Amino acid sequence: MILRSPIDPDRYVGTVTFVNASSAQANLPFATARPETRGLALGAVGDFVFVDCESTKLLGRILEIKIPDGERLSVEPQFGEPVTPHPIGRIQLLASLRQGANVLTRGLQRHPRIGDGVYLAEPTLLSEIISNSVSKDNQLTLAVGRIDASDGIEVRLPPETIFGRHCGVFGATGGGKSWTVASLIHQVKKAGGKAIVFDPTGEFSGLQEADARFAFDVTDGFDLVHFPYRQMTEDDLFSLLRPSGQSQGPKLRDAIKSLKLVQSLNGTVPNGLNCNGHTIVKANALRAPYFDAMRIHAAALHSAFCNFDIEFLADQIRHECVWQSAQGNVAPSFGAVETNALGYCESMISRVGTAIHSKELECIFKTNGASLVSSLNEFLGDKTKDIAVISFKEVRFEHHTREVLLNIIGRYLLGLARRDRFKERPIIVFLDEAHQFLGRTVGDEYGSVRLDSFGLIAKEGRKYGLTCVLATQRPRDIPQDVLSQLGTLFVHRLTNEHDRQTVESACGDLDRAAAQFIPMLTPGEAVLIGPDIPVPLPIRIDPPPSPPDSKGPPFQAYWRNRTDILEPDAQEPTPATVVAAPSTELDDDVPF
Repeated sequence: MILRSPIDPDRYVGTVTFVNASSAQANLPFATARPETRGLALGAVGDFVFVDCESTKLLGRILEIKIPDGERLSVEPQFGEPVTPHPIGRIQLLASLRQGANVLTRGLQRHPRIGDGVYLAEPTLLSEIISNSVSKDNQLTLAVGRIDASDGIEVRLPPETIFGRHCGVFGATGGGKSWTVASLIHQVKKAGGKAIVFDPTGEFSGLQEADARFAFDVTDGFDLVHFPYRQMTEDDLFSLLRPSGQSQGPKLRDAIKSLKLVQSLNGTVPNGLNCNGHTIVKANALRAPYFDAMRIHAAALHSAFCNFDIEFLADQIRHECVWQSAQGNVAPSFGAVETNALGYCESMISRVGTAIHSKELECIFKTNGASLVSSLNEFLGDKTKDIAVISFKEVRFEHHTREVLLNIIGRYLLGLARRDRFKERPIIVFLDEAHQFLGRTVGDEYGSVRLDSFGLIAKEGRKYGLTCVLATQRPRDIPQDVLSQLGTLFVHRLTNEHDRQTVESACGDLDRAAAQFIPMLTPGEAVLIGPDIPVPLPIRIDPPPSPPDSKGPPFQAYWRNRTDILEPDAQEPTPATVVAAPSTELDDDVPF
């Protein structure tokens, strides 16, 4: 391979005049725009440049251009004979170019000196240098976009760089965030990867790359599924039922253990155990047979999953509200019903009945459609299927159903990962509108449960082959411990100062100077940042073959054409209609 020099005399823009620890200042004599020579001007804010330090070449980016205060009027043509201005530019120093390899390395091997030349980076060479810096020869790479300043030169990165340490896609509404997600999904499909897309709003319902589509309500083109509650953990059930910690929580756990014991007995009831086939009745029953059965079936009872018949949970909670021992001759038995405890648990008993029979939670407690667990296992085991979309569009907000359901599925996937299910073929999980689900806590002041499954995936999923792409318009709502785990970031336009500060603090590569470009990014443009990417790189995302449905309300199409509902007198006048001027006289019939 013949290496090309980044220093091209024809692309000379100026000379260094000032240097500090992270930036340099340079004369930019060709940056002035004159009407007759505007197209020949060299050097603009945002341009990438190379600083020639003889044995070392430094990559930088122009952040600011100005002329000295004494020359401000020199660019005003109406003030007589114009004087040639002398622009000055501030350059952020980004990385060093390794000699003989055209590879960028982090940091500055040496600082420029006064008098070093500054040259515009040639677009094709810049793309080549960046590719050399993040990938090896014959390595699989994915197209992530094009360098806007390079006239459409494609940037390609290996999947390990994009997804290996998790990925974040940030951007305000209309900034192109969903396009980036759709483009990444397309690249995963094209490269033969495997991914699950969680779609909270239905934007990705028309994704052509999808090989499997699942929904929790009847939806055209989607398989109807439910998540079986027996695959939930006790913590997930607690997040739905929200028992108070003082009295309701312990009784709920006791009821779950008793129902698990009924399930384990499988119809074989030991002598002395008062079991009616569905629940265990404790009031005035012998204690020994109950605790003996608990010891025999301890393994099943300590399982984290809800392997019991939830239809009888409310009844079993009532049976748990007894005194733990009787008095006198019947001391070896449980006592009678403890009315105070039963009174404390009545609100939870009511919530249990409401929850398991509610329309909102049918996606968990009813057997509508196929089991999502079985469907996901089939998808994961099918080598011909790459992309699965799980739609949450029809999942209700009541009872925190959306957040809890997604948390349950995330915990299930993490459980598979911990059993090395994804070691040979890693899987990527795309989560749009991540701020709606991460860092949430459900419950009240008496008892609450933190929904942390995707936080755990971000923290430990990578070593098991399970990585995630989190897309959000509100980075400030993503927990800091999750943000710190994200490697590569696609940062679209962010107008909120707190969001920009959050991204800046989460990424050491994005200083305040580079962050100034973020509010000015155009739709579809993003700054690419990551530990394996040598410099913050502005790219333009390619339009995905299957764009998401991100259209807003059809105001023009609907409102403009709704004249059919107007009264005849309210119809717009035709051009030939003469509208009389309103009378200024008072109407005698109008009461005052």
